[in-house]
Parts: sequence; structure tokens; C-alpha cells
Amino acid sequence: MIKSWCQELSCFPQEVWISYAKSREPLTRLVSLEEYTSHFHAARKCGMDLAYKARQEWGAVSCLEMAEKLGVRVERLPMPEGEGMLTFAMFHEPDLIEVFTDNADATELLIRESGGTEFLGEVDVCEMLLAHELFHAMQLKYPDLYVNQKHIRLWKIGPFVRYSALLSLEEVAAMAFAETLLGLTHTPYVYDVLMLLPQATMEARKLYDRLQQLNEEVSSCG
Repeated sequence: MIKSWCQELSCFPQEVWISYAKSREPLTRLVSLEEYTSHFHAARKCGMDLAYKARQEWGAVSCLEMAEKLGVRVERLPMPEGEGMLTFAMFHEPDLIEVFTDNADATELLIRESGGTEFLGEVDVCEMLLAHELFHAMQLKYPDLYVNQKHIRLWKIGPFVRYSALLSLEEVAAMAFAETLLGLTHTPYVYDVLMLLPQATMEARKLYDRLQQLNEEVSSCG
């Protein structure tokens, strides 16, 4: 099962991930799919450009070395216990990243033992998580990034106008940053499913089925 999931998830067209990212946007009802697609591409470019900038500035250093250069502490911890949404890594402003290594290591082992590396390659899941969170740390260093801007108008009453950012775009850019920085052949969104497997198999199945449905919808529109 896991091997086939790795194959199928790695082959989904980008339109699936656009729809998925939009579904996770708190203000999704205020932006059309066409508008969101434009923002998605801009956010991906933001993440990719920042990865290129980081490599230009610091060379081929590890993510841990990059964190040190940014003055960011990295703590490797076991997965927190308790109910609620599983968290795989977290950035705490202004200078702390937590990576929950036991779940990451278990995910990596499942992929390797199932033969999923045939489609995903040998990915260091902890390094990928760290790369993702490094983008969020760099958001503070570069406040003019596209994802830090206000993207849509919430309302207008006479001369008073209120705008808001689309928070999901931060994740889009962070995924693109990690993908580019580590030279992955697939989007890290794939691991939203795979990293649920060690501790929340039913939730992983539900998310996989949801993505399959999005893929069918995208294919039918094509």
C-alpha cells in the first residue's frame, strides 16, 4: 500500500496541490480558484527564489548550519503526546525550531521498507522538516517577501478598506523552499499524508482519499 501511495502522490499534477492548499486557506471562500492559482504560483516562486538566495549566500551547507547562520536554535524532540492535530515540526518566533524526530524517522523507515524510495528517492525527512521551518524563520529576516504581504481585500466601507494576507501561502512557499533547497523530485506536500502513517493511519487514509478525489476532479476538468 505505502509504495503505491508514494508512486501516486508523487505523480499528482500541481493542480491537485493548488486545490489542496486552497482548501486549507482560512479565507478560501473569499478567493476564487483562478485567483488562488495565481497567488499559489507567486508563493512558490517566493520560496524557490529564497532557496536560491540562501545557497548563493551560504553555499552548500546543511540545514542545521543554515540555522546557525540565521541564529536559530534547533531542538530535536519526541512527538508531543495528547489529542489534536499532529504536528511534525514547529517554528517559534523569533529563533527556535522544534523537529519531532521519532515520527520523521518512522516515516522514513516505512517509505524505505515499502520500496517507496523508488518514487521519492532517499529523502532525509528530518532535514526536509527543518528546511521547511527555516523558511518561516527567514520570513522574519525578509519582511518584504510576497507571502508577508496582504493579498486580498476583506471589505470596504466608504474610505475604510481592510486587506488580509492568505496564510496558506506561507506553507506553499515553505514547501517550495524545502523542495528547491534539497533538490527534491516531488512536492513536500506528499508528506502531509505519509507522516500520518506511523501514528494516525486512518487519518492518513482519509487524506489520501481526499487527494485522490481532487485528482479525479482535476482530470475530469482537463
